Amino acid sequence: MINLLTKITIITLLFLFNISSFSSAASEQSLIEFSQNKQWLKLLHYKDTSYHQSYIASQNFFLSATVGNSSLEELQATIDAFYLPIKENEPNDKHALCRFPARLSLIKKEVNLNAYGKLPLVKCKQYKAWRQQIKSDSVSLIFASGYMSNPASMYGHLLLKFGDGDDHKSNDLLDNSLNYGAIVPNDENPLLYVLRGIFGGYDASFSDQQFFKHKHNYGNVELRDMWEYKLTLTPEDVSFIIDHLWEILPTRFSYYFIDENCAFHFAKLIDLVLDEPIISNDNLWVLPNSVATAVTKATYNDAALLKNVTFIPSTESILFNYYEQLTSKQKQVAETIIINDFSFAIEKYKNLSSVEKKIIVESLFQYINVVKQKDEEYSSHKKARRSLINERLNLSIGKGIHYKEEKTHIAPHLARQPSKLSLGLASIKDSKTYATTGFRMTYFDDLSSSLGVSEFSNLEMVDIEIITDKRKAKILKVDLIDISSLYLPSIPWTNTMASAWYVRAGYEQISNACIDCGIYFAEGSFGKSIRIKDDALMYAMIGSKAFFGEKGDVAVYAKLGFLTSISTNLKAKVELNKASSIALSKSYASSIKLALSYEFANDWDVRFSLENKETRFMALTLNYYWGF
Repeated sequence: MINLLTKITIITLLFLFNISSFSSAASEQSLIEFSQNKQWLKLLHYKDTSYHQSYIASQNFFLSATVGNSSLEELQATIDAFYLPIKENEPNDKHALCRFPARLSLIKKEVNLNAYGKLPLVKCKQYKAWRQQIKSDSVSLIFASGYMSNPASMYGHLLLKFGDGDDHKSNDLLDNSLNYGAIVPNDENPLLYVLRGIFGGYDASFSDQQFFKHKHNYGNVELRDMWEYKLTLTPEDVSFIIDHLWEILPTRFSYYFIDENCAFHFAKLIDLVLDEPIISNDNLWVLPNSVATAVTKATYNDAALLKNVTFIPSTESILFNYYEQLTSKQKQVAETIIINDFSFAIEKYKNLSSVEKKIIVESLFQYINVVKQKDEEYSSHKKARRSLINERLNLSIGKGIHYKEEKTHIAPHLARQPSKLSLGLASIKDSKTYATTGFRMTYFDDLSSSLGVSEFSNLEMVDIEIITDKRKAKILKVDLIDISSLYLPSIPWTNTMASAWYVRAGYEQISNACIDCGIYFAEGSFGKSIRIKDDALMYAMIGSKAFFGEKGDVAVYAKLGFLTSISTNLKAKVELNKASSIALSKSYASSIKLALSYEFANDWDVRFSLENKETRFMALTLNYYWGF
């Protein structure tokens, strides 16, 4: 009898052991499979699943003690941390269950945590207080237009904004928004800032603020227009992204201006809940408008990811919009008020109706807001504002004038693709013919389509052109930067001409007579411009150009130019240049250049250029525009 009971006991224990081993093996196998889950890898911001390298530079983001930890090691360490007991003298908020709500949400969905026991009860006071402030019914990508006063913002900037999903809400300024940027010392040298930004000398981080702060900074201070790209994500997926923000807000990333920038990392946040990425990790460069364009093409739950696009005008855009709505008489009355130090004891003003008075006062409010930002020496804006407030209080309630939507503010995703490849033929002295090839990294030039970019402007970086015959190939030019804004309209009622400026640096041939007489250069100029009609501009500028290499020299020059759209697809530019005679090439003292661009498809154009600088240089190029 005893032997029988012993045998039964042994068999039972072996059976239970096998069940336990099988369950353990199954659990281990489940973790191995889940460690390669796409969403889990996205939460860890891995660059490459095989190398286990993350874009996050802060080591305290990872719970595994292993340096260069694998996704499996981090998963096991995370689950272990979830089950750690609560320390008596340590705030609950430091516990993994409070630090990593998105990880917990995903693991609960994919892994049977009951096999590990009961999770401890924790009170995540800081997380809950922060989470209650953020609406999670909708998320929008905010694109702020380029800002020429800051090299890191010339291509525009991106934000994320979280809202309550009400498309008809009149005011969303209290919505929470997310920013990403490099952590730069206040007194950083501008040149060092550019170099370190390009080669990775800064850390970067996310920060959250209410949207009105960004609206004030971008729209009112820097006078930048914005566009809101509202996405169709479900509240559950929006909540998952927000939970992950809590995990990464304390962390640091390595910042690279060209690729690992705001555009790249916001794309990665949106990718958290998408089946396919909108921006690849392998892209050599990432631009804000590229992400905006990708959002319009992406799908979500078998439907379009993008819900709608809304234009958010800057204070300056509102001013110009109001000004265009005023009658000639109203413009004259407003100008008289400005001339008289914002005194409203003017007969012409007194004779206006209450509605007209409101229109003028509200337009002058916008005028003062813009002048204050553009003219740092203007010290009377406080007095003028007080005068405007007093006058507005004397008028009836209700808006007198409203912003009228304009078709001219084209969303950035409709702009032409930023990168360019070109093939062409060139002739020197009307005799010898060469083949040319070209590559431009970014972004647009003044002969490109102006849809989605600033009119009469140029923003090119790393533009290379090679010329070759049957025997040799030479670099014709390399423009590291080629930036210009030929039409900066003056503020209404200031009665001054529009301004124009130009900056360029790189390598070029000093003369058209040769293809092996290259020299390094840097130049800059400033001037005035006149808009002849909607699609034509004339400008005059003076500047200087410095040459470097075996020989060096400096030239002072003046230029006169004309830029126009002959038709919807055909643009022309003529530029006359007169420079001081320099030792490098005496005939460099004067030149004339004509350029024509015909856009025959959205991503294609053909261009003809003729330049007479010592000798005649003609070129015909076919250009293809593309982007990641």
